Amino acid sequence: MEHGDDGRPVERRKHARIQKTLPVHIRSQNSDERHAAEIVNIGGGGVLLRTDATVDTNDQLTIELDLVGESKPISVFGTVVRNDARGLGVSFVRISEITSDLIAYLIRKWEREGAHPA
Repeated sequence: MEHGDDGRPVERRKHARIQKTLPVHIRSQNSDERHAAEIVNIGGGGVLLRTDATVDTNDQLTIELDLVGESKPISVFGTVVRNDARGLGVSFVRISEITSDLIAYLIRKWEREGAHPA
C-alpha cells in the first residue's frame, strides 16, 4: 500500500465508499452456484465483500443485491481485485448507467440514514 508524506495510506479510489452491511449472493462466471456473501462497504466503483465461498483474485463475479420493494435483485458484475483477511475487494465492470445511478442513489440514502465513510 502506498503511503503519503504524513505516513497515512494514500486513497486511490475514484469513488467514496460507505460502511454498509448488506446480505447479497454472488455467483462466479464459471459456475451457476450461488453463494451467500455480505457487503462490508460499497462505493460507486466497487464493494468489499465477506464470504465463505472460495474465490480467487481476478475471478469475475455477479453480485445480486435484493432490495425491499424491488421485484427482482439488482445484478452487478465485478472483478475480484483483492482477496485478503479483510475480504474480497470487487471492482464493478460492465455496469449500466441505470445501475450506476441506482447505486449512487442508495449510497446517498444510506448516508442520510447514518452510514459512515469507509
